Amino acid sequence: MKARGKIIALALALTMLLAFAPIPSESGKVVIAFDVSHRQSPKGLELLANMTKDYYRVLIAYDQSDLERVPEATLKLFNEVRMGGFTRENLVDVDILLIGQPEALPRPGEVDVLKEWFSKPNKVLWIAADSDYPAQGNEKAQQFMNIVLEALGSSIRIDYISVEEYTENAGGAPYRVAGVVDPSPEIRFLAEGLTHHRVLFHGPGGLYVLVGGKPINPVKQLDLKPKNVYIVVRTTENSKIVENSPVEKGGLPPVFYDPLDDAVNKGPFPLMLVETFPNNRVIIASSETMYGGYQHMIIEEYYKKPLDGPVFVGNVLKFLVSVASKPLVVTETKTVTQTQTLTETKPITITQVQTETVQVGVSTPIAAAIAIIALIIGVAVAFLLRR
Repeated sequence: MKARGKIIALALALTMLLAFAPIPSESGKVVIAFDVSHRQSPKGLELLANMTKDYYRVLIAYDQSDLERVPEATLKLFNEVRMGGFTRENLVDVDILLIGQPEALPRPGEVDVLKEWFSKPNKVLWIAADSDYPAQGNEKAQQFMNIVLEALGSSIRIDYISVEEYTENAGGAPYRVAGVVDPSPEIRFLAEGLTHHRVLFHGPGGLYVLVGGKPINPVKQLDLKPKNVYIVVRTTENSKIVENSPVEKGGLPPVFYDPLDDAVNKGPFPLMLVETFPNNRVIIASSETMYGGYQHMIIEEYYKKPLDGPVFVGNVLKFLVSVASKPLVVTETKTVTQTQTLTETKPITITQVQTETVQVGVSTPIAAAIAIIALIIGVAVAFLLRR
């Protein structure tokens, strides 16, 4: 009788464990998180949510004021809303994190959370910034990007300046840059299906790469470019560095692209870069944004300038998903040797919006193991009760 009582008690305890254990969001689904917790504009979120409908889409907000900026119809496109910004619980199951142009700096502790998240295998970050033009948060987007990239061990940085393009632009305005989609050979597939090979970068900043602690322009100094950094989008040689927020007006000084130095202030300049890391991790840094900002890049025409925004961003998203779901083969020199396979998934049927953080801490194998143990104990209980 004592043995029977112990088994029954154990079965009840296990039942309670199963009842209250965290449940994975969608077994087998790639989880893509979109950040609006740093005062991002919701422009373009609806487009991105529809482009990623085959995956589990999470919207990360900090408080109710973030959600109030997002139209209700757009909110309903997400499978889940998680409150509180970047926390371990909010990122625990995230495979791909998109940070559109932020208008506020990271909160205390958030950078450490991002660092811990990115230290795990099969993680992808796409982070966007802006120019130093005094709008949409001034230079906060640039500061945000540099803080995060430095913490994650990236060699990519963005300078506190603006890039202007005098031939490839929209409507004759040099700040409406039509970026040239010209990927490095290893990631040439990002240009597949493009007609014009141009994407809008509305008021971009200038990316550079640190090599041995010294900044370089990876487009013009290709021989110095690290082998694990790849060019995606650039300007033409008819581009130049300008400074819209100089120090005397409260801006931050340029680190590399001095507008008065002819050795570095003339294009072409990188607008989007990819960096690969061991354990199948990837960072994409873009000097303008995929959502939010004044005008995002998912656009087919701007001031009568034909563009490839939707197709290009779709290619980037497919690449991110392929990385998160099927590991890249990276050599000791960190060069990508296998990236051609893009993963397809089945459509997601969940459409409800949740406004509470859901901790996903139990993997599918663990849940299966618990279920098997529960079944065994259940059989034992039934056997004893029949005696």
